Amino acid sequence: MRKTTITLLASLLFSIASVALGLSQALAAEERAEAYLLLNVESDGVLSARDLVFTNRDTGEEVWIRNLLNLGRAGSRKYLLEPLSAGEYYLSRIYPAVNIKDNAPSIEVGEEDGVITILAGTINYIGDFIFKSRERGRGVASSFDYEPNSKTLIAALTAERELFESLDVAISIAGNAPVSVDKKLLGL
Repeated sequence: MRKTTITLLASLLFSIASVALGLSQALAAEERAEAYLLLNVESDGVLSARDLVFTNRDTGEEVWIRNLLNLGRAGSRKYLLEPLSAGEYYLSRIYPAVNIKDNAPSIEVGEEDGVITILAGTINYIGDFIFKSRERGRGVASSFDYEPNSKTLIAALTAERELFESLDVAISIAGNAPVSVDKKLLGL
């Protein structure tokens, strides 16, 4: 009987330790998120942007922005707010989809298409990512651009007010230096 009780207690302690480890890892991830990337993604043409990959210039760390096909659909958010480390990033890959079931080959993008500076302690709005694609003969030509859109910023501010109150806000469009936004302009 005593051996069974000890085994049960050991199992209970192991379970508690596992839960505590999971919580501490989750809290550590939140603490590492010293900045946030804010964007909206729109697709125009025969392909849709399914996933984006941003790469840190210094560390090579990749930040995946996933499940973009659901962004902006009825009842869903019109923006993404992704935690990440501060630094300089560039868009390295676009994973397009032809439709919900069929994916197209990934598109490699280089650093020369613009570096995005992510400031620490800041929500960094990089603009709306506009992915354009057109059929050209037997293939598809694609391009992308970053366009500022106040509706995206306001939608995020409305839904994430506490986060906006606790952090600075900057507009950091690819290829341009980040510009701090006065919180008074945002109504904070």
